Amino acid sequence: MPKNNRLELSGIVTKTPIRRMSPSGISHCQFYLEHVSEQIEAGLPRQAWCTIPVIVSGQQELSYSIKKGSKVLVSGFISTHTKRDKTSQIVLHADQIKLLGE
Repeated sequence: MPKNNRLELSGIVTKTPIRRMSPSGISHCQFYLEHVSEQIEAGLPRQAWCTIPVIVSGQQELSYSIKKGSKVLVSGFISTHTKRDKTSQIVLHADQIKLLGE
């Protein structure tokens, strides 16, 4: 059975991205993406909203184009990260990013 794990989401970057370089020299950019849309569920319109942390690794040039307020379309896989307070959260590891127009 295939193990699918692919998510595509558009939205607005809500906080200034944090950029770091790993000890092995890989660039990482982390930001929060807020998505708001109207979806159809059971034949009726429904407001969909979420904020999800996104990590971009190894795409240094593109990640420097991302700013607070940028509209982006990201796709990648999701994984759970354990925070310092031992709680878990889902994170989108983006391997494709497209800056969207205003």
